[in-house]
Amino acid sequence: MEFVNKSLRLAIFGTRGIGLVHARIFKSLGVDVCAVLGSSEETALDAARQLKESFGIEARAFHRQEDLFEETKPGAVSICTPAKYHYDAIVASLDRNIPVFCEKPIFWEEGINRKDIEEKLGVLEKHTKRKIFVNTCSASFMDCVIDAIGSRKNITSFYFKFYSQGPHVRSDIGLDLLPHGLSLLLRLFGPQEIKKLTERVDTHNYKCSFSYAECDVVFDFQELPGGSKDFIIGIDGRTFTRIQEGFGATYRVYLEDSKTGEKIRCKDPFEVYITRFIKYCQNALQKEEDCFEEAAANLRLAAEIL
Repeated sequence: MEFVNKSLRLAIFGTRGIGLVHARIFKSLGVDVCAVLGSSEETALDAARQLKESFGIEARAFHRQEDLFEETKPGAVSICTPAKYHYDAIVASLDRNIPVFCEKPIFWEEGINRKDIEEKLGVLEKHTKRKIFVNTCSASFMDCVIDAIGSRKNITSFYFKFYSQGPHVRSDIGLDLLPHGLSLLLRLFGPQEIKKLTERVDTHNYKCSFSYAECDVVFDFQELPGGSKDFIIGIDGRTFTRIQEGFGATYRVYLEDSKTGEKIRCKDPFEVYITRFIKYCQNALQKEEDCFEEAAANLRLAAEIL
């Protein structure tokens, strides 16, 4: 991996699963992961211990956000908490002129409606210190797919299967995995209207179909602890199946093309998005565009479906 920035100091908000993944990748790219925020003193200390034992990261543990900001003064934050906490954490960070890398979705909470979503997006959009990146990294796979198919024109069907071992059930599976599928569509077609939506939901599966840019779309999602792990993109019957090898420094990811049999080497999507964020932090004074618009479009589409 390329060591992008050895001076950036970053705090991780959230102590479970994905937060540890973020910490590992940020460290591998030369970032100083200086602090971790937990919901309690116990969870924060446990996360700091895991970071030390797993990755050699010396991070201070906090369970009060204000204390973390005041005592460590991070140059960036990575928000990996449950989605209901994202919005307040984003605003608190931006108010301090701190760039944000946030797990998808940009925010959500049970019972949220379109009006609430637009009001909150409006606040973030107009924030004078807006620097927001959201991890919808599956979109980077579309670069490999587009190179393989050669043209985005006249696509009539799109299929995305994502089976994971996640803990969510019923519609929460959609909330968790829709941002991945929608990021693929946005990369392929840009923002469009969703039409003719149908859904089928059971305990471990969420499936929906709709029309998007005159293309018939099917999303097939599953979360089942101990179940299969499948990631397949299909365009007009031609499939691209994710194949993962190794871990950490040896991690490699490919898409197997059903038409040619070729294993197409792809860049690690997490690394692609995190590297882009780090480079933005390095050049923030050059007024480069952040990724808010992409994240907002993704959230609006998810709200149409859910």
